[in-house]
Amino acid sequence: MGYTFDIELDTDQPFIVELDMDAHRTQTISGAIALKLNRADSFKVATIAIHGHLGAVLNIDTPHQAVVRESLVESSVDLIAANDTDGRGTIRLESGQQYIPFRIDLPRAGELPPTLINKLDTPYIDWKYEIHATLRRDFFFSSTRVVKHDLILRRPITPTSDSVLTASMDRPGQYRSKLTAPGRIVLGQDRLQAKAELKARSKEFMIKEVECAIVQIEDIEYLTKRGHPVENAGAPGAVCKVHSSRLVSSAVVIANEESDMDFGRFKPIEFDLRIDNDQLIPTEQGLGWLNISHVLRYTLHFMDVNQPALSTELPLYVGNEVISKTCCAAIKPQPSSARLLDSLKIDGTEDHHLHHDRESTPESEP
Repeated sequence: MGYTFDIELDTDQPFIVELDMDAHRTQTISGAIALKLNRADSFKVATIAIHGHLGAVLNIDTPHQAVVRESLVESSVDLIAANDTDGRGTIRLESGQQYIPFRIDLPRAGELPPTLINKLDTPYIDWKYEIHATLRRDFFFSSTRVVKHDLILRRPITPTSDSVLTASMDRPGQYRSKLTAPGRIVLGQDRLQAKAELKARSKEFMIKEVECAIVQIEDIEYLTKRGHPVENAGAPGAVCKVHSSRLVSSAVVIANEESDMDFGRFKPIEFDLRIDNDQLIPTEQGLGWLNISHVLRYTLHFMDVNQPALSTELPLYVGNEVISKTCCAAIKPQPSSARLLDSLKIDGTEDHHLHHDRESTPESEP
């Protein structure tokens, strides 16, 4: 083919971009198209582009559902114009390893939903971002070649104290309970340790068992930007709503097997919660339409069946500063008819192809 190429970004992790929290600021991403040329060559097309689209199902609760697609970001840079110093409309590169540097803007980066949230367990809304590099040699019969990569956008989590949080309940003549646990975990963490101190003050409130688990709450109310030809969506403002919650850890239940009034008093109850990183999503509260929150749910069950179970929830923040290879692989959409991304194409790429065979040019090398 005469040359090969790929995209390199000036980011700490390949193709992972930390979004600027300023909703009105344009964020600039820098990098380069890295080429390996068998000989000196000229290019008449060289562009770098970022595409992002969202797909949503409107009228979820009606028989007349429709999938709509809206642009999240479209940004493109003509690298020929940026590097054409002699006015010939081409870039001339020598043989060997060469680089075409670029800078590309993400307008209103603070309003873009992070890609890690694509782990949502819902068929009603999804989105993706891609970065494309397009090249064409300066020959009449040269074909356009494109390299594409999924682009992972993530939003910084507001720093919170790493100190231990506590939730206490103290009812004179009934019982006393105190839960102690970390207030923050990170992606890739596989365990959370919590501790409960208990004391029943009467047989009526003797504790039967205690239960602890991490719950992820997913609230989405996406408002479309334009009207769509579906029921009740003839004008801008059709809403895609998703409200759900799910366990993202083991549910640990520890029983008072000895029917002991001092259960948990002299020896605190310890919970070792296994975290499910295939479902865990970072906390997201920076966008008006997308909120992901987490709680450590702690429940007391009493021996007396007439006493209702009592639950306490501690807020838990999930940071995104640890992303392992396993975690990154997990965010990629899996083949499934339930996923919108199976049909979510990126505008501007349908007619481009990545050619692995020789180009149909007279000067192509064997």
